[in-house]
Amino acid sequence: MSGVVYAQSLDSLFVTANKLYQQESYDEALSLYQEIENNNVESAALYYNMANIYYKTNQVAPSIYYYEKAIKLEPNNKDITFNLEFAKRMTLDNIEALPKSLGQKFRDGIILRFTYNTWAIIAVSLAFLFALLFLLYHFSYSTEKKRIYFITSILAVIFVSLSSFFALKNYQYQETTITAIIFALQTQVKSAPTNSSEVNFELHEGTKVFVLESLDNWRKIKIADGKTGWMKEADLREL
Repeated sequence: MSGVVYAQSLDSLFVTANKLYQQESYDEALSLYQEIENNNVESAALYYNMANIYYKTNQVAPSIYYYEKAIKLEPNNKDITFNLEFAKRMTLDNIEALPKSLGQKFRDGIILRFTYNTWAIIAVSLAFLFALLFLLYHFSYSTEKKRIYFITSILAVIFVSLSSFFALKNYQYQETTITAIIFALQTQVKSAPTNSSEVNFELHEGTKVFVLESLDNWRKIKIADGKTGWMKEADLREL
């Protein structure tokens, strides 16, 4: 099957799944969405619809998991953000997050505002703008216009540098930061990666954690309030 026909087949499948979703045939729609996902398709719309089905059928962990996957692809999508926050209300763990530093606020508010692909596109677009402004500056005979083109080209270079920097930092953060959602109804977080070790605290389905280390079938995790511990790999699913 050619790539074009293959893509059209998946698009047709997505349209059919959406119709079933609108008809509230959630099991059938979800089955088709999962078939699309199994073909290595990454789509915010796909994940969003899957999350909605899980939410409507009161499946806490999968709904939050797929909302989180959707928001990673479209961090400024208000519908996804709203539904994610709504789904989080179904979780049992009431974890008070540590205050963010200025650096963390800047990272979350600016660098992670767009995906690294979007920042890269912005950088390339600004680079083309700089090239155009440079040509206009070079071929312009008006002193006033030359000054305007020169100043705006310098600004374009500055913003190219900034957006490139943001793209790099965003990429590095995404590559080095592993998050996961608890899928077990209840799980124990231990002081060491052994069954006999002391229990530090317990977590419940739907809670988001940061994965710090891996050892065999254990994962060292950190939660929003800074607490850390080890839990079974089978009890969570990495995003």
